[in-house]
Amino acid sequence: MKFPVLENERLRLRRIESEDSELLFQYVTDPRIERHMSFQPDTLLFPKRLFRYFEETYRSLNDLHFAVIWKETGEVIGICSLQQWSELNGKARLGYLISPSFWNLGIATEAAGLLLRFGAEVLGLNEVEARCGVDNPASERVLKKLGLSLQAYADNSVGYRSNEYCRLKVYSLHIKKAL
Repeated sequence: MKFPVLENERLRLRRIESEDSELLFQYVTDPRIERHMSFQPDTLLFPKRLFRYFEETYRSLNDLHFAVIWKETGEVIGICSLQQWSELNGKARLGYLISPSFWNLGIATEAAGLLLRFGAEVLGLNEVEARCGVDNPASERVLKKLGLSLQAYADNSVGYRSNEYCRLKVYSLHIKKAL
């Protein structure tokens, strides 16, 4: 099956390519972004290793990572993902990161919305979970706009911040009920 391309008026979501790795590495190692991420520290050693991680997830179909492209310029401005996808139980975890140059433009909400629609219509997702740090109100607003609701707090969860665990808010959306 060919990797899908998702689009709206402003954005195109496509497979992450090797030429994207340098720029994406800059984003995931930017302190403004890194403090809110849940990548394992050893994933981020260098750009080619990050790209190999994305390639492995494509082969295993465990995670579906999309490069977020700003159509006006063709620039890669972030990543949007369905992680820990289980075809068997129709569940996945939503993740995203957007370049700080494009913050506060509604891009995370648009990109994640495209991915949720794809997940429901093509992958048959029934439920999506997302997590954000307790100190990340911008991401929390995105999740609420997408219709996810707060379910719990996760202490000592697998969310790394400078090699330390962090406290997360866990949101979810039951897609069949929301549509």
